[in-house]
Amino acid sequence: MSKVQRLFRYVWRVNAVLILVAAAGVSFAVVTLMWSEFGGSAARSRVFEAAPPLGSADSGERLFLGQVALVEGTTILRGELVAQRSGAGFSSGSGGYSEIRNILFVDNQSQPARWLLPDDDHVITTHPDVTTRAQDGRTARPVASVALVKPARADLEAVEGILLLFDPTGRSIQTIADGVRELHSAALDAEGRITLLFERRRKYVLASFDAASLKKSEEHEVTVPALK
Repeated sequence: MSKVQRLFRYVWRVNAVLILVAAAGVSFAVVTLMWSEFGGSAARSRVFEAAPPLGSADSGERLFLGQVALVEGTTILRGELVAQRSGAGFSSGSGGYSEIRNILFVDNQSQPARWLLPDDDHVITTHPDVTTRAQDGRTARPVASVALVKPARADLEAVEGILLLFDPTGRSIQTIADGVRELHSAALDAEGRITLLFERRRKYVLASFDAASLKKSEEHEVTVPALK
């Protein structure tokens, strides 16, 4: 046997060992990921069975009360009603994703608690707070919140929905626009008005609202010049 043949034989043996090691590593990673997926699913099932029932009786979905926090400057606790969705698979590393189906307001000075929406068949894709400007190290306080609400089980990136404007307590809720695909900005302007920029039926819209009454003061479509 020539030296060249012996060299190739050694190379093939080394390659075979490396391939075997790599295959073992991939198999271990897949088994570990599957174990994590199934363990997470079992944990969510136990939480659902132990937690108080939420959502409509015929929804058929597992709904959880997610993050709850005190609304700054109020006696209101605000929490998210969350639906755990499957379908992301191993590519995400989590086996699913969550959707916000509603927002719960709990006031320690009144009963009962209040929902933002009347049902759990919609998805709140975003709900930013509009806050005052923090000064002297003080925490910024919300004057209102905005929520973009879309139908559940739809293409949330493309489907249009409604835009809600509501006060920090959740008692005053207004539908301010429909046919909205995206909310781009929600903030107080220099004159203390709530200013929103959003997409409605393939056009940009700028709208302003009084921070105290939440009444609309101005709205117009934004003309964007074409790029050359």
